[in-house]
Amino acid sequence: MLSLDIAKNEVRHLFRERTFFLILSVFILITLASTYIGWSSQHTVESVYQQSVLTLTAAGKNIPPSPFSNLPPLDIVKNMIIYVVLIGSLLAITIGHAIGTKDQKAGVVRILFSKPLTKKDYLMGKLISMSMVLFAITGVSLIISVISVAILSQISSALLLNLIEFYAISYVYMLGFGFLGLSFGLMKKESATALLIPIIIWVLITFALPEMGSALYPTSSLNPVLPQTNILDSPMLSAIHNVLYPFSISEHYKVLSSLTLGLQQTTTTAYVAYPPLISLSILVIWLLATLGVSVRSVSGFDISRGDIYE
Repeated sequence: MLSLDIAKNEVRHLFRERTFFLILSVFILITLASTYIGWSSQHTVESVYQQSVLTLTAAGKNIPPSPFSNLPPLDIVKNMIIYVVLIGSLLAITIGHAIGTKDQKAGVVRILFSKPLTKKDYLMGKLISMSMVLFAITGVSLIISVISVAILSQISSALLLNLIEFYAISYVYMLGFGFLGLSFGLMKKESATALLIPIIIWVLITFALPEMGSALYPTSSLNPVLPQTNILDSPMLSAIHNVLYPFSISEHYKVLSSLTLGLQQTTTTAYVAYPPLISLSILVIWLLATLGVSVRSVSGFDISRGDIYE
């Protein structure tokens, strides 16, 4: 019961945080725009193709197939993959940080633990509140994507299931970053340091590891799917990739998301190819590891701590 009371209080306070509202607004807006952007790009190219068909027909020349003839219906949603990697994970860190530092900023830690409150109840309340808020945000994004796909393309029970699976994977991925934000919010005395460390980890996971392990395609961290290329292949680059790839959480997320949405994807043949179950297992391990860090942080949490320094 104490855990639920803490969770309710955390949720109420979170929705008064301006930084949280700013990043949340950006995430919702890009969710609204992502499907339209994907559809608009296809529509523009298709219009050019149809004009070319008329010109080639009048000239009596062969007509090439449409560039979108074999694209899956959910291809227009693929931009959400990179939006989750870039914006969704930052939103999760912000949520975790706000929940982890709230009581210390308010200077009420000693007052809270003067009541019959255990560290276990304290942690559970914060974990529940963060998980609930992130789940609600993911659910809203799912509803927006389903409506957008239904309006701009087509929707079926199979495609709906694919979208649900995609957002479930996204939830697991973002929740790990939320746990990181919470952990350092509880561990660090300075609010800026508590926010900076998980952001540095986010940069390493999102940019550094993919770039270090993907010199064959240096813009891969900004692409929702891996490129179809064998350019600049070499044993050294492939070896670096194979060593770092297990730790590239964002790459595993992008691979799983691409497969879930039915997107076409090929990688250089020299690379280690992981089955989807292995990539999913790595994401689950990532979630459990960050949860373990949260448990460790609250076990060493000083209940006599005063105000946190900004």
